[in-house]
This record gives sequence, structure tokens and C-alpha cells, in this order.
Amino acid sequence: MGEFRFRLPSNWEPTNSQAKSIHVIGLDGVPSPCRVSSDEGILTIARNRDESGKVFLAFPFEDFGEFTIGTGTLPESQTPYQLLIELARGTLNRLRNQISIWQEGGLEIAEEVHDQVGQATRLLSQAIMQTDPAASDQGSRDALHIAMSANLKVSEQFGAEVSKYRTSQPDMPRFWFANAVGADEVKPEHCEAEPFQLVQAAPELADAAAEAGNKRTIVGPFLDASPGGMQEEIVALDDFFARRDYILNRCRKTIRQLNPSSSLLHVVSGLNGMGHRHLSYPQQTQITSDMLNLIDESQIDVPMMVSFDYPWAERLATAVGGAHPLQIADSLLRQGVPINFIGLDVNLDYWPCGSVVRDPLQWIDMIDIWSQLGLPLIFCFRMPTMAKPAIPRSGQLINEVRSELTDEQRLSILETLLPMMIARPGVHGFIWRQWKDSDDERFPGGGLVTETGDEKPVLELLRNVSERIYGSK
Repeated sequence: MGEFRFRLPSNWEPTNSQAKSIHVIGLDGVPSPCRVSSDEGILTIARNRDESGKVFLAFPFEDFGEFTIGTGTLPESQTPYQLLIELARGTLNRLRNQISIWQEGGLEIAEEVHDQVGQATRLLSQAIMQTDPAASDQGSRDALHIAMSANLKVSEQFGAEVSKYRTSQPDMPRFWFANAVGADEVKPEHCEAEPFQLVQAAPELADAAAEAGNKRTIVGPFLDASPGGMQEEIVALDDFFARRDYILNRCRKTIRQLNPSSSLLHVVSGLNGMGHRHLSYPQQTQITSDMLNLIDESQIDVPMMVSFDYPWAERLATAVGGAHPLQIADSLLRQGVPINFIGLDVNLDYWPCGSVVRDPLQWIDMIDIWSQLGLPLIFCFRMPTMAKPAIPRSGQLINEVRSELTDEQRLSILETLLPMMIARPGVHGFIWRQWKDSDDERFPGGGLVTETGDEKPVLELLRNVSERIYGSK
């Protein structure tokens, strides 16, 4: 059994929430289940594997809020590493590598960023040579904060400049925004909101969405395979074969009555390689293949999307068994099923059914990895947009908001991420998956509007980002 041991700084120890975020990514890029313990200032992370890896954990930055960051690749060792030194080394190394790549591509990095990288490098070098643990920790912490500041600045510069270039090129696909309609009904405001060029509606609401506005529609998902995502009438059926028949019959009926305004079919969402008690992982992939082939045989000329939960696969760090979502997508494509778009389900800052908050450069890495499949990517996104979301009406809190980020900090992160998504030509669109806070009780506070229909600041942020990139309407 392999172990990583770290000396914790005297003035910081991970909270319970931060400890739950700890995971190790091996040489294969797959997170491993870990057992985490702390005793007398030593953090021990144990796995059932004996190999090197990168350790990731949530770290609080005074000026920016909490980000999950990682070390460089470390060999297992019984001699404790110094946690802050390794986090600073890993963060600075990724930053320097990404700057080098972007410079080779022609991006002129701001002088302020170069200055910060140099300053962080000097501070880290001094911290490594320090014999006083307190002084070493302080130097490492300072280097880490400066490196994160440079990370955010260069990410903002990349997003602003390269997204403008993409949108100025007529031969590049246009990036679009979409919003979901209400969970139970369609109102004009769902289909008229800006800056959204498309609306997404469940199959039973797709016609109403098409009639309520003049926008193209995304129909689906036909099946939400994530925990708690299946409709009650499907869950109530006795066995897998009854559930499969019900899902396929509903899919068949929807296809026969498909509205001409349909622009994209979101066939399945929430695939994550884990399965649950209502549909195992093999059953999920079987139904996915069956639906895709059924739609393909109907010969309708509408592209199809399958979306995958936990695109960083961090769920594998808290489970035994399972497959990386990327491996699921690759397996489906190798079977020859007709997938036209890959969706990435990001339920940001929810736990346990969500993704941890990561620095912008980790998003670039993730996009590049998924782009290797050779299909356009669409982000299917939501995050809590109020600091303390209300308890759902059912009284059952399925997911918690994981971090202690403020509303302003979450919005600032999204404002940095969106232009970076637009800058990547492999990313074609962005869907906000929840209109009202109460539309999906699994994700409290994840709507664009409140329970009473009042707009939230995130809606204005999306408008502002779209206007900066594309100009006023």
C-alpha cells in the first residue's frame, strides 16, 4: 500500500470539507480512492497502489477564495514532504509550462505576469533552502499566492484576446449560449432571455418551448443517468428490461413528433462510469447505445449529444471501481454509435454530486484532454449562485455547497472561465442547465432566477460576457 506524507504548516490544517477534496492522480490520469488521516501535524494519504502521482486538495487563497490545486508528480515516500512547498512547486510548474505554450502560439504575455512568475520562483527557491519551518511555510505561501495571481491574470488575457480572434474568423464555428426552460412548464421569459441563442427543454416540453419563442431548441435529455436524475415513473418500474422499454418507447414517440425547430438532441446526460441502484453502469451504456441507434435509424437530420458527469473524474477518488468518463466516451465511439457532440456536465462546487472548483489552467487541460476524442464539446453547467441556498421544499439536502466561496468569488471565476471556453475552437456551446433555483432540488441555488422569478447577478454576467465578445445586439 502506497502512502504520501506531508508536513502541514503550523497555521493551517485542511477542514473536513477540504480533506474530502483530496485525491491523487496517477500516471494514467485517473484519480485513485484515498484514505486521508492527520496526526501530529503530518497529513497521510494512502492508496492501494504503489506508484507516483499528483496530490490535489482544496486550498484557501485570501484574495481569490478556494481553489483545488495540485503538487507536481511525486514518488511515494515515508519521509514527509513539505505540503506548501509541493503545492507551490506544482502550481508554478503548470503556470510556467502553459505560458511557454501560449507564447509559442503567438500570445504576448503581459509584463506583469512575467514579473510575478519571477517573483514566485525566487520566493519558492528561498523557501526550499530555509531551515526554519515557519519561514519556509511563509515563503511557500507567498509564492503560491503570487503564482495564483499570475495564473488568473494570464488566463484572463488568454480568454479576452483569443476569444476575440475566434469570433472574428468566419470559418470558425460560432460559440453559442443556451438556457434550460422551467422544470414543469414553459413561460415566454424562458425563451426570450438574453444572451441565449437556444433553449433546452425536456422532450415533453420541447413543443411548448418551440411555440413560446423563435429560438432553436435543444431537446432532452431523454435520460438523466446521474444519481437522482431519473424520472419517478422510470424508477417505479420493476426491472431493467421494463425501464429500457419505457425509455426507448418514449424516445421513439419523441422522434416521431420532433418539432422542426429542434437543433440538437441531448440523448443522455450524467454518464459517469459509476452507476446507481436504479441503473448500473453497463445498463446505462446499453440504453445509451440503444437510443442512439434508434434515433440514427429514424434518419432524422438532427445531431445528437451525450454528456458525461465529473469530467475530471474526481468521483473515482471516493469510490471503489468505476471508469473514467473519458474512457466511457471513447468506448462508445469505438462501438461506432452516432454521437455528434460530447457534453461535459459540470455541477460546480456541489458535493458529493459535483465538481470541485479548480484554477483556470486546469480547465484548459481538461478541455484539451476531452478534445482528443475529435468531437465538438458543449459545457452543460450550473453552480450555486447564492452563498447560502435555501433548503429544498422536500427538506432533503442531496448536495451541499462544498466551498465557502462568496457569490462574488464564484461569479469572478465564471467571468474568467467563459472567455477561455470561447477561445477554444473545440468548444461550441454553453448550456446553463437550471432556470429557477427550485427546478432541480438536487442542486440548491443553481438557477438563473430565484424561486420567485427575480433575476440573479449571474444572468447579467452572462449578458456582459456575450456583449464583450460579440458586441451589443
